[in-house]
Amino acid sequence: MPYGACLTKNTAKFKYGTIKDDRDGETYRTIQIGDQIWMAENLRYKAENSYAPDNDESNVKNYGRLYTWTSALDIPTEYTEQSPAKDIEMYNKIKDKNYQGIAPKGFHIPSKKEWETLLSNLEAKSDGKELRSACFWQNAGDDTFGFFALPAGYRFDNGNFCHFGRRARFWSKDEYGKANAFRLSLTNNSVDIEGVYRSDAVSIRCVKNV
Repeated sequence: MPYGACLTKNTAKFKYGTIKDDRDGETYRTIQIGDQIWMAENLRYKAENSYAPDNDESNVKNYGRLYTWTSALDIPTEYTEQSPAKDIEMYNKIKDKNYQGIAPKGFHIPSKKEWETLLSNLEAKSDGKELRSACFWQNAGDDTFGFFALPAGYRFDNGNFCHFGRRARFWSKDEYGKANAFRLSLTNNSVDIEGVYRSDAVSIRCVKNV
């Protein structure tokens, strides 16, 4: 299904809200899922250490940009391989439930717990079909909630872009070990939360402050 038809189907089915990012004028659809309000599009804000999916700027409009973890949290790159706990003031700031990072005003980079809350709405043993869009995946999703996840792939720190059209990864703000952080991953047949290198660049979905 083409992107336009896919989106039209969703806008007719779901009651989307909108937010505007005052930094660049970009607007995003939002959707309520349970008690959470999520952006229903990937962040497109052009920050340092962000990249176009599959290294093609024409992909940004639909797929958003890919960000390293430190870029997502808007913290120095030195924390790619060391805990922000080195700076206890910054560490405590990140722990705030509404820590913004590079999210638009009023939204924030989700925690691992917030991703888990989203996944609690899925069927038992779900393959993630409730979150996958009906377009661009080999195994099209049901997009039950209007989340509209697209397979933007990701970028390794060596500059290689991987799995465009096959996987989606979204940062959480929570670190995992010395050089990793938790992320939500969607493939054509799975969904999980695991740790990956903070130097990888992946997509961002923001959730509204509470």
